[in-house]
Amino acid sequence: MINQNLQVDCIITDPPFGKNHYTNRRKVKGTIITEKGIKNDGDNKELLDETLSLSNQILKNNSHIYWFCSWDTVNIHLELMRRYFTVKNALIWDKKNHGTGDLKGSYAGRYEIILFGHKGRRELNEVEGTKRHDDIIVYPRIAPQKLLHGHQKPVGLLQFLIKKSTNEGETILDMFAGVRSTEIAAKLSGRKYIGFELDEDIYKLSLQRDNELNIINY
Repeated sequence: MINQNLQVDCIITDPPFGKNHYTNRRKVKGTIITEKGIKNDGDNKELLDETLSLSNQILKNNSHIYWFCSWDTVNIHLELMRRYFTVKNALIWDKKNHGTGDLKGSYAGRYEIILFGHKGRRELNEVEGTKRHDDIIVYPRIAPQKLLHGHQKPVGLLQFLIKKSTNEGETILDMFAGVRSTEIAAKLSGRKYIGFELDEDIYKLSLQRDNELNIINY
């Protein structure tokens, strides 16, 4: 249970999209965990609404939220997010190479959507000498042999979002923490971090990343 008195400076999270997703993508050794499905990934509109409502309560005024979703669920996520935040952009994360799917009957998908919202208003930071970045963000997807989780996000992508929306010492929240990529990105960027993960199997899997966290000076 999240303490509703908690206050954070930015939320970056990758919730279950609500599409009963299973992956056929395999690692070199074994299979990634989402081959068995993802918890709460069915008809989860109520869960997403409750999560966004709570997000609004614990996000400080004049702060940002980043919310990952897919093209075929964005209408649901956008409707819910607009109840609680001012949605400024639908960012496109270009993964630089495509995934699987209907290999002969559809175009090859190579992007995800990140809904970007404000609670109040906060200006974006300059990152690497650029103040205003495009709404298409290019970071290669993680190679299959390096994946722990089928929806694992690149640390570099998360660091970019963190640096655009927060200052050193501020606190990032991820309520669907997965294998702790946001935690690694936050600590590499000199930010504090709070994360939650419901699935015990995924949490145990994330412990394999303790070596990555232990080398970070924080």
